[in-house]
Amino acid sequence: MSGPLEGYRVVELTSTVSGPFAGMMLSDQGADVIKVEPPGIGDLARFMGTTRSGMAAMFSVLNRNKRSVVLDFKENKDFEILKNLLTTADVLIENYRPGVVKKLGLDYETIKKINPNIIYTSISGYGQSGPYINRRVYDPLIQATAGAAASQNADNPEYYKTIVFDKVTGLTAAQSVSTALLHRERTGEGQYLPISMLDSALYYIWPDVMWSKTWLGEGIDYKPDLFESFPLFKADKPICVILVADNDFKNFCEVIGCKLYEEEKYATFEQRILNKETLLQEIEKYLEDKEADALCDELDKLGIPVASINQLDEIHEDPQVLEQKSLIEAEHPVGGKMRMPKPPFNFINQNDFPKSHAPVLGQHNREVLSELGVHEEEIMRMEEREKANKEIIEGMLLADVANASRD
Repeated sequence: MSGPLEGYRVVELTSTVSGPFAGMMLSDQGADVIKVEPPGIGDLARFMGTTRSGMAAMFSVLNRNKRSVVLDFKENKDFEILKNLLTTADVLIENYRPGVVKKLGLDYETIKKINPNIIYTSISGYGQSGPYINRRVYDPLIQATAGAAASQNADNPEYYKTIVFDKVTGLTAAQSVSTALLHRERTGEGQYLPISMLDSALYYIWPDVMWSKTWLGEGIDYKPDLFESFPLFKADKPICVILVADNDFKNFCEVIGCKLYEEEKYATFEQRILNKETLLQEIEKYLEDKEADALCDELDKLGIPVASINQLDEIHEDPQVLEQKSLIEAEHPVGGKMRMPKPPFNFINQNDFPKSHAPVLGQHNREVLSELGVHEEEIMRMEEREKANKEIIEGMLLADVANASRD
């Protein structure tokens, strides 16, 4: 896929979500992203979640438009190939636990000796220092620490039902890489970019979730938290109606056939928030016989912000999604027919999306290693190793299927 980053090379030493998400963003914008994976199973995300024919759905989305190379860092010859590859890279993205890259001899101080201008991006959970540095990190831990879980329900904290901060961190990393490349174009300087999930999460949630915790000291005029302001209503299916403006609330009441707007306890936005529970109960009495789609159309004509709640199997049929061509269907060479969102940006002269599908493990070994000038016998040695590893993995998977059928 062509784009403004065409001609830049990104070496991705990452797994699961945050690092691959960053690589996906950069590859969608035209960068040549080379995903370096360990032999055997490669990125663990290859086996996470729903799969078909051995290709995981999440992996297929996060790793489109990339090339896959398998290198065993424990093998001196493979490690030298990696260092050779890094001399050609504009960007390195890694998401090992803090301290691991130094033990491997792949830390920034070491790599910048062979590539002084590299943009070296280290993604971590809690950062490169501090009391939590050695924790194994998953998205729910960051939701807990950053206050996201408490923001959903202070008395009974709840997680977002998505690994939001893995993805937010990937977005943050990709944007930071692009800015660092711009800086390098202007100054010639590479740099080290440590980016943590915790910092990314706080940066993301703070403006609205923490608006009652931002000003310090006295003289503060507190307002209800924003996330208390948007209740869901139930007609024949749930709908979202934003009733911040008093006139919108009055018009809404008239549409559904009530005069709740005349009651003092619902007269202003602040009063409606304070009495949210009783307001919901009252409104839903008037919505019992209402058809959600028709109600949404009527409210929309009045300029009242409204949307019906799509179930996951309905999103691809939403008329706005169809009009915008927000989702595409394509044929993955291994996984088969699939649906996924196109990038939310489209730069000048970009080609059709995707340029390529998520690769099988080591799919581009010969291609990339030939570009690096690696000898044929070395390429053949690695191909034989991966062939043997593939047979072992396939044997294990077949054994699992057989055991499951017996159960």
